[in-house]
Amino acid sequence: MQRAVLSAIVIGVLGGCTAAADKEAEKLSFACQLSRCDCVSNSFLFFDSEPVLWKQDGTAYCREDYHLRRLEEAPPKPM
Repeated sequence: MQRAVLSAIVIGVLGGCTAAADKEAEKLSFACQLSRCDCVSNSFLFFDSEPVLWKQDGTAYCREDYHLRRLEEAPPKPM
């Protein structure tokens, strides 16, 4: 009985995390319209990146096995 309850809790938490990640990715797809972004590999975060792809509605997306990443904005250079 305890295993069944524990399994249900773990599945619920994982489901909630997945939903939160999907919601965050959706926000980022709109944010990339105003900020610099790229697409990075789900496997090799620091070594493999590609340009962002754009949907007809103007939102950003990446090909399969890649995800959006917002790039740091460089501070303005003093004059």
